[in-house]
Amino acid sequence: MSFQLMIRGIPLNDVERSLGILNGRAEVFSIDSEHVGIAIPTRLFDTVGEDKIRQALQHMMVYDLYSGDWSGQ
Repeated sequence: MSFQLMIRGIPLNDVERSLGILNGRAEVFSIDSEHVGIAIPTRLFDTVGEDKIRQALQHMMVYDLYSGDWSGQ
């Protein structure tokens, strides 16, 4: 199981840099020219904490695949 997100309008490298708190243990991948996908294993998500992950992505438009909601700027 994993926590799955999609980012809109931010380059892949910038998303990876923002998620530095995950030490490269999450899968960050390009979906198309405008979207980046993120899959964070549940154990890692629980260890780091949702608040820290959301804070790292707060300046981005984030789509949570589970809830079906966009959040951010």
